Amino acid sequence: MDSFNPVTPQGSAINDLWLWALFPSALVLLLVGGLLLVIVIRFRGRPGQPDPPQVAGNRRLEIFWTATPALVLAIFFILVVRTMRTVDAENPSALRVNVLGHQWWWEYQYPVLGVVTAGELRLPAGQPATLQLSAADVIHSFWVPQFGWKRDAIPGKLNLLPVQVDRPGVYDGACTEYCLTQHAWMRIRVIAEPREQFEAWVRQQGQPARPSGELAARGQQVFLSNTCVNCHTVAGTAATARVGPDLSHLGSRSILGSGVVENTPDNLSRWIRNVQDVKPGVLMPAYQTLPSDDLRALVEYLEGLK
Repeated sequence: MDSFNPVTPQGSAINDLWLWALFPSALVLLLVGGLLLVIVIRFRGRPGQPDPPQVAGNRRLEIFWTATPALVLAIFFILVVRTMRTVDAENPSALRVNVLGHQWWWEYQYPVLGVVTAGELRLPAGQPATLQLSAADVIHSFWVPQFGWKRDAIPGKLNLLPVQVDRPGVYDGACTEYCLTQHAWMRIRVIAEPREQFEAWVRQQGQPARPSGELAARGQQVFLSNTCVNCHTVAGTAATARVGPDLSHLGSRSILGSGVVENTPDNLSRWIRNVQDVKPGVLMPAYQTLPSDDLRALVEYLEGLK
């Protein structure tokens, strides 16, 4: 999570501006601090020494120390405006993704592609995208350090975050607006991949994941006969609720609970059995009374949704 190693043009523009501001500021600090140190040591008053001659003013110096900062500020004003234009510039052909913050997870909707997912944001590397940020409950903030900048997700308001991830990779981030109990575990994972891989992922997401094997088929029945269907969607089934994350392709994700644990059968079993042991405060009920055989079948089913 290194904000000084941006992977987007927007982040590079912000980083360049920061460097342009850092070095002149350091020079000014050294100049003022150095002059102050020399003056304090060399011209300090000695015991019994009379007061030095009083100077009423120096027009040349006053013009210099007024004009020079004004010129520096004017230059930085131009650099800041240029950076803002780069950061906020939208590409009409950009991939648009609706990013919706919940307590305490992220939902990602691709309206044009017909894909809805959670936990992980997939983007094609080298292609412009516009993240349309909003929130379902309280204010959140979407921050991936290597993007170089962040924006708030506010209920009832749409904030835009244009990005273009130039390097394939996995980039982690976090919510940076305190949103109560599990704010610290409202993590973000962005997977940027070559265009061909991204298109293959889109095709995969468009296909209903079906249970493979007798145990997974039994797990599907466990899922559909319990209160899971009141909150979750699994494409191709009667489960179409939108309260919790879309589970249609849960098995293809690398994390659970917005990053609180890795997506493994054991962790998923812990999550279902008693989610409060894994992520206290979440709204999902515990299934401690679910028979072990049903739990094993349910985990087999959900992990097979790829």
